[in-house]
Amino acid sequence: MPVSVIFRILAGCLCFAFSGLSVHAEDSPTVLFKAAWLKNEAQSYTLEHKTYRLQQGDTSELETISLRADVTVRDSTYDRYVLVWSFCDFSMQSSHYPSVWLMQHIKDLKISCRTTTVGVLKEFPDLDHFRKGLDRAVESAFASYQGLPSEASRARVYRLREELESFLLTTIHHVHQAYGLGYTPGEIVEVPEKMNIPFSETAIDAVVRKKLDSYDPESGVAGLVMATVLDTIQLNKAMRPLSSALIQPVYKQENTSALVMHIPSGWPLYGFDKRELTQDRNLYGEFFEITHRQK
Repeated sequence: MPVSVIFRILAGCLCFAFSGLSVHAEDSPTVLFKAAWLKNEAQSYTLEHKTYRLQQGDTSELETISLRADVTVRDSTYDRYVLVWSFCDFSMQSSHYPSVWLMQHIKDLKISCRTTTVGVLKEFPDLDHFRKGLDRAVESAFASYQGLPSEASRARVYRLREELESFLLTTIHHVHQAYGLGYTPGEIVEVPEKMNIPFSETAIDAVVRKKLDSYDPESGVAGLVMATVLDTIQLNKAMRPLSSALIQPVYKQENTSALVMHIPSGWPLYGFDKRELTQDRNLYGEFFEITHRQK
């Protein structure tokens, strides 16, 4: 996908996130995001996940995970699709070597998912097998590690294993969230949702705003931008136990995302999700991308 198109989608998403509801629907036909896959059809993607912390405006921590995902249509019937996601070529940039070591031990990690005939995600039938694959990677990494990692390092590797599972499943959910819905260019659709946040087990009430930012009938490429608005009161209540200060800090979170799809085939071309939690000049960020690999 051309870099210029990606930057335009990113810019459109940012403008949408901070522009409120001032855009109105145009007199244009609805564009339907739906699956049109063929059995044994396959596509390949590059996935990248970044986490970062800024304290007083300076970056204090940055980690990047990169990998490849091959997606194959294993079954196509009158009432469902079955897709298999195969993950490989894991790598990580981090100052924490045991975490980098773990990535080198993740092999043949797969998960299948069932969808409706239009591509709406229904279930992961082999989720337990997928999780056991991650557990085996952790066991293999520790068994072959030169020297015994400290208790803190072991805890961090186990936490990374949970974060990696969440990242991969979230990527699949992100891809499928648009399927089965039609959008009119310029029209904003609001969807209520529960949102998980870093550092808290409490889900927050939120509203997801979706807008079809672009559609080219000639190429069949459409760009959907999304922004999530969290309930500020619930957010700060959930974060309160993390602070020992007498005066409670004020937190805010900004979530923006986008998905670019080839409408005729129903295959995604690009997507991203960015979440940033801020308190004063301290910031925790998470960003992931999925990019179609050209054959």
